[in-house]
Amino acid sequence: MFTGLVEAKGRIDSLEKNEDGMILRLNHDNSFNVDINDSVSCDGVCLTVISKDKNFFEVQLVNETLTRTTAKTWKEKEELNLERALLPSTRMGGHFVQGHVDGITTIEGIEHFDKSSTWTFSMNSDIEKYIVEKGSIALNGVSLTVASKHKNSFDVALIPHTIELTTFGNLSIGDNVNVEVDILGKYIENFIGQKK
Repeated sequence: MFTGLVEAKGRIDSLEKNEDGMILRLNHDNSFNVDINDSVSCDGVCLTVISKDKNFFEVQLVNETLTRTTAKTWKEKEELNLERALLPSTRMGGHFVQGHVDGITTIEGIEHFDKSSTWTFSMNSDIEKYIVEKGSIALNGVSLTVASKHKNSFDVALIPHTIELTTFGNLSIGDNVNVEVDILGKYIENFIGQKK
């Protein structure tokens, strides 16, 4: 479980495809400490650390993950948003993010203001019912608030701090991002569906 509050950016050092999917090696700064078996959100994808050293760690991505997320397009030297799993003592500043990506959305527009910006994302029918204006959504693992909802799209507003701390500064119109809707909506839908 994560909060969607990105702790660091990691740079992809290598990608090694294998029969199970791919092993990804990520470089990071000294302040991002992980241990083997830790769960780490990498651009919103929950992955398990299988090896580590001082400034890097490796994770295994299975074929299911590669099929459902933007991981299939990751390249060497690309930066990813990183967050370690939530501890019981951690402040809950974002929202409950599982790292179980629901799908991929595309950046349709970016409107820049002084230093902040509003980003428009495509919204297909698979996720439309879970997106609520002023509700929470995770995009590339970043906990954000839905600013507005339209027929086939939704907007989020980004403050300068979020753009600087995350990989959003590297993205542009037409790029794809991982999307995870708020888990609470999915649980409620499932519970109500079973009551009928």
